[in-house]
Amino acid sequence: MTAGIGVEMTTRFAATAALALAGAIWAAPALAQSCSEDLQKLGQRREAEMATINKVAAAAKKAGKQIDAADFCARSNSFLAADNALIAYMEKNKDWCGVPDDALANVKTNHAKSVAFAAKACKVAAEMKKAKEQAAQGGAPQVQPLPAGPL
Repeated sequence: MTAGIGVEMTTRFAATAALALAGAIWAAPALAQSCSEDLQKLGQRREAEMATINKVAAAAKKAGKQIDAADFCARSNSFLAADNALIAYMEKNKDWCGVPDDALANVKTNHAKSVAFAAKACKVAAEMKKAKEQAAQGGAPQVQPLPAGPL
């Protein structure tokens, strides 16, 4: 098991998320002013969370390391919360704001991919934490001893 998350995977995570947001915000040319402002605020919050993840990925890549799974898990939770807020707004105001069905579907599809990737990172982080706790307690996984004596 690796000690972190690959930078390449987080780059894909960032790219799909950015494309989904761009398509959702600009797909409907005649959005009401309030919808446009609200979507812009939600998008900015989401992009700020994504920028944080991208900075961590860039720093890890520069150092030649993988991203720490626990750190990525925590940061992805903030990103996913921002993503959920955007989706909830789009669903609630779909008709009023003129959000196209395909734009909403695209955002949801990319969000599902982000959720799945974050879940994998969080699972790795939990496994690493458990292994560290076992090692600290001197309870490394027990291996059956080999038989001794003549066979």
